[in-house]
Amino acid sequence: MFDRAIRTSFFLCLLCLSLSLVTGCSKSGGAAGPGGPGVPGGPKPEVIVDSVSQDDVQIYIYTEGHTVPFNSVEIRTRVSGFLEQLFFSPGAIVKEGDRLALVEQAAYQIALDSAKAELANGKARATLAAANLERQKFLTERGTSTTEELQTQQSVYDMALATVERENASVRNAELNLQYTDLRAPISGKTTKNLVDIGNFVSPTGTHAVLLSITQLDPMFVEFKLSDRQFIDLKDRIGFRDAFDEAIQSEGESTEDSVVRSTALTGMPVDISLMTGANVFHFDFNIPGKIVALVDNQINFATAQITLRAEIKNPLLKTADTEDYMIYPGQVCRVRIPSETVKDAILIREQAILTDLDAKYVLVVAKEVREPKDPDGKLLPPVEVNVVQRRDIQLGRLLDNQMRIVRSGLKPGETYIVHGVQRVRIGTEVTPTTLEAYNIRRGAETGN
Repeated sequence: MFDRAIRTSFFLCLLCLSLSLVTGCSKSGGAAGPGGPGVPGGPKPEVIVDSVSQDDVQIYIYTEGHTVPFNSVEIRTRVSGFLEQLFFSPGAIVKEGDRLALVEQAAYQIALDSAKAELANGKARATLAAANLERQKFLTERGTSTTEELQTQQSVYDMALATVERENASVRNAELNLQYTDLRAPISGKTTKNLVDIGNFVSPTGTHAVLLSITQLDPMFVEFKLSDRQFIDLKDRIGFRDAFDEAIQSEGESTEDSVVRSTALTGMPVDISLMTGANVFHFDFNIPGKIVALVDNQINFATAQITLRAEIKNPLLKTADTEDYMIYPGQVCRVRIPSETVKDAILIREQAILTDLDAKYVLVVAKEVREPKDPDGKLLPPVEVNVVQRRDIQLGRLLDNQMRIVRSGLKPGETYIVHGVQRVRIGTEVTPTTLEAYNIRRGAETGN
């Protein structure tokens, strides 16, 4: 009985304490004090805003590509012999006509001298045969020799001339073989390392036939792919659709004008950006070029793409003791092709766009006239305030500078919130400021 009384008293005390806490909370939290959030005259959230701009913008097609050498040549020996000298450094830049290597020349010089001697011998025989022929003609005219003897002497002279021609060819062949021992660069470009060391036996068909290779790096090609839709859209924008319609209307008769238009992609400007620097996803598009050829003559059925080739200038970088090209074959790059120009486009910053289910919208700051009340509920004079409003928008293309084209929903000059949307609600009053003004104030506060 005594225990039951104690438990009853304990529960009654807990109940009284709970009631007192609830009563105290309701009295202290029933309304915000003067100047509190949500009360007229309280602090207004600060937001960073920008103005809706309007400008002409260029739309681009973007795709990935890779660099391809303009020309590449293997330097092969065309004669047999021991490799005596090398005149280039591995990876060096050589000019057309520069000396590269030397194969032993002694045997080929001897062969040339022998051929020249044979040629001199043949010329002497031809001279003698010519003199005998003239003498035989004289005797035949006087009747002291027969016609058969004249014909025989004529044949001897003709054979002597043919021998001279053959020996002339032998001399030219020997000169070529001697010339082939002195290997020179057929193009300007960058060399590989030597593939054969000095002292090895080289020959045109042996394992040591290729001595090195040279790659021409200036100009440089960039190969890239376009989808069939992008390819046709580009041709439409340069007038190919009009040429197609004209060809259809002329019952398929090809005209010179339509042929010119159909090849108009050649010469179209492009911009190239290499994936360099700490951030490989940053593209400068600072290398100009132009389309020079269609690599494919048909669209790949499996990938629905066609390959094009652009030509770019490859800068030659020089220091005090070396020089090298900036771009190498096989580098991955980004290609930008101008597609169309949008006149008077409405533009906003990409980071200001919000998503609500399937709708895109921004929060704008608009001017409204409101009639505030004092704490007693009496109306005060009207004031103009900045109020948050929602605007649903239709989006267009995203541009390189992270500006987005807006097709509808906004007008030029309207103010929209870029930063601070998490601190506001629709219909609330805010204090707008620009990013520049905010940075200046923050710099003054921090002393930077």
